Amino acid sequence: MVEAFKRKVYWLLGLILVLTGLYLAREALVVVFTAFIFASALLPMVEKLDDKLPRWVAVLIPYGLLLIISVGVVLPLASIAFQQLQKFISDLPGYMDIFKVWLGQWSFLSKRYPFLSQFNPEMALQQFSLQNALVFSGFTGITLAISQVSLDLLSAIIISIFLLLDREKIQRYFLRFRPTRDHARLNELIEHLIRSTGAFVTGQLMFMVSFGSLIALGLYLIGLPFPVLLGAITGILTLVPILGPNIAMIPALVLALLMPNGWLAALWVFILYIAVQVLENNIIGPWIMGRAVGLHPLGIILSIMAGGMLFGLPGIVLAIPVAACLNIILEEWFMDPEHRLERLIFTQSSTEPEI
Repeated sequence: MVEAFKRKVYWLLGLILVLTGLYLAREALVVVFTAFIFASALLPMVEKLDDKLPRWVAVLIPYGLLLIISVGVVLPLASIAFQQLQKFISDLPGYMDIFKVWLGQWSFLSKRYPFLSQFNPEMALQQFSLQNALVFSGFTGITLAISQVSLDLLSAIIISIFLLLDREKIQRYFLRFRPTRDHARLNELIEHLIRSTGAFVTGQLMFMVSFGSLIALGLYLIGLPFPVLLGAITGILTLVPILGPNIAMIPALVLALLMPNGWLAALWVFILYIAVQVLENNIIGPWIMGRAVGLHPLGIILSIMAGGMLFGLPGIVLAIPVAACLNIILEEWFMDPEHRLERLIFTQSSTEPEI
């Protein structure tokens, strides 16, 4: 009895030490898991090319395509979004004046909700300008942060290249630490992790791009200012299921209300966001994502919150893939073998043709 209790205490202390070590090494873990995501997402393309080309060529071609897409598409769009952000900041005093006039037209709201009458646009603008000045005064800190992110991203790409080049060797190395009888099950688990993570990342990127592009195009046709910036914000916020797109709709509605045909523009913006959500959630989303990640929306939201609190912005970005991997591992440990095999076959058949 005493020995059993001691073993439980030792296991608990060991678990605490391991978790503490993982937390202290969280920056390295973020880089390694980012590399795993890159490798998982590009593995299907590498495997197709590997049949006809040398391994190193099959690995480098997808990264070359990513570089071309980044330079030819992502950077120009990011530049346009940044220019629109700068224009929004410069036009903010005018929007504040319009907002002040708009509040004056709805005096009954001020009587019913007194805090609205206490709102001072000039003071809010001064506060925003002060915060903006503080941000730009910390230019050195921002530059260092960008440099660190770029270095981490470069490290993750290099590690992912080696993961793809020597995948079989790395996998065999880790299997050496387990008995031979466990190798088949561990290989199945590793394959499931890689396929599910790769399918999710590819699908999520396609989902974000399609959602943001449709919103940007719709806002441009409506005549709303800053369509690329608002589309980019919407695409990023689709990481948060259900809540994200609705939160992204708020600044678009506010800008629409400040336009000359405010109520009509706001109505069109509302219809646009609802229509795109219905289209994405019922047609495009299931076609792109399939069943790559079997997580409930509440689980996704909690994962994002936990990732943000523990790891900051990288934790928010990586929260859902990490949660998906943990979900697969927990299924491996606790689900009965027959049910697990059925789920694995169903997941592969529902995701592989669609990605």
